[in-house]
Amino acid sequence: MSSVRNLMLVGSLVGAIGLSGALLSNQHTAEACIHPPKEFKYPIKAGAQRGLVFFADGREELVIRPSYKVEGEGLKVKNDAVEGFTTVAWLVPVPSLPDSYKEADEKLFTSIADFTKPFEAIGKNGPDQEDGKDSRKKEKHGAEFLEQVKVGDYTIQPVKAHGELGGQELQGWLKSNGFGAVEESVLKHYLENDYYWLAVKLERAEGLPANGEVKPLQIGFKTDKPVYPLKINAGAGEFELEVWVISNKEVDDEKTKAFGLQTVAQGDPMMDQEHHKSTLSDLPEEARKIIDGEDGLKSLRTGDLYITRFFGAGMNTTTDLTKLNDDLHFTFVEPEPRKKD
Repeated sequence: MSSVRNLMLVGSLVGAIGLSGALLSNQHTAEACIHPPKEFKYPIKAGAQRGLVFFADGREELVIRPSYKVEGEGLKVKNDAVEGFTTVAWLVPVPSLPDSYKEADEKLFTSIADFTKPFEAIGKNGPDQEDGKDSRKKEKHGAEFLEQVKVGDYTIQPVKAHGELGGQELQGWLKSNGFGAVEESVLKHYLENDYYWLAVKLERAEGLPANGEVKPLQIGFKTDKPVYPLKINAGAGEFELEVWVISNKEVDDEKTKAFGLQTVAQGDPMMDQEHHKSTLSDLPEEARKIIDGEDGLKSLRTGDLYITRFFGAGMNTTTDLTKLNDDLHFTFVEPEPRKKD
């Protein structure tokens, strides 16, 4: 238990960036989750992933940020920008076509981590579609490249791949455009579950920061349950994961164990998380702005909110992502039936 407690305490103090990650050399970018320019010769150390899920009434706002650190002898850095390191690319599968993309506040993850920090417990979404089942989908083949979106330093290319041909076309396009290849078993999973693919590029002409401190990307889409793209990382090397879920319903944290995630209290019964139950007015400003700014989250503006912080260590080692039948999703605690008078 002590090792788990130490991990939680370190995470609360310094965040997930910088925890152990796979060292990605240029020879292995095809298997990595984060892909630098082909000509970039310095290794990239992939840090822990961080994600924040806001969910209400079939609407999700997913906030993610690439986590990396560039190191190497002879690396040229000017004004925190690495010379020659102008682009990183990665894939984000989502269950429906998003209808909004934004850059989130760069302080968001720091503030929500501090708000939910562990303590020792002494004594203790796409444009409207008809119910998501368009009969025309069965008639489509190949890969559809939908309208590209530009948000700040991010460029997002949504793709919908249909059937085996669509998977082949998607793989070819990804390889040609610096995204590497998706493992066949992972590709099959997302194709069978009718997911959209978001090919995301973060680009800055003067160079990206060496420490990975960039603005997070916020993606809004429709979904019947909160989700986080985890299975896409299968086979990409060991990494750590930290995810928060904010909703007006309490997440059933027992069911997330199957995905290799634990809450603070599950990792160490002597520890707990601050502000598991809160209200909008008490949230950090950066998180509050997201709820106030999204009409689809308006039901989160009144009443109680549940904020659950999950940690995942040893992803792809302790937890074999290739064996997951479903991508990471969260279910809610069933309300107790009302007693009859």
